[in-house]
Amino acid sequence: MVGILGFLIINIAFRLVKNRLNIEDIFCNVKICNNGNEQKVKAMIDTGNLLKDPITNSPVIIIEKNSLKNILPEEILENTQRIINGEYEFSDQYINYASKFRVLPFSSLGKQNGMLLGFKVDRVEAEINDEEIVRDDVIIGIYDKKLSNKKQYECLVGLNLT
Repeated sequence: MVGILGFLIINIAFRLVKNRLNIEDIFCNVKICNNGNEQKVKAMIDTGNLLKDPITNSPVIIIEKNSLKNILPEEILENTQRIINGEYEFSDQYINYASKFRVLPFSSLGKQNGMLLGFKVDRVEAEINDEEIVRDDVIIGIYDKKLSNKKQYECLVGLNLT
């Protein structure tokens, strides 16, 4: 009897939660702010993105490299792999960017021991489920490829941002 009652309660609760989740609930708008420049991107909330900077423990959001053209100079964006490998020498023009970079180890389904170039920005503003979140401790993970083939989003935000 208790088992049947428990099953019914769980079943009803599951249906209520399922009905409240919409496809819009997995997307949000994010604004990246750095050195007076801003870039707005469409983001997908990724429950599997638990990436943090191993030194500062700051949350990391992943953004397509092409979406950062208003935030970082093109020369730096073209040399992300060289920066990760320690082969890039910052010119005097971009030397103030050097201290904001970090290499982030990660693992995913497609790559067990990967390295991602991270960049500390001044501020990130996100609107998630009608709640505005403003953080100044976020690291941007620069991703070389497309995140969505259908161009639905350019950014992955983890639950650790909220």
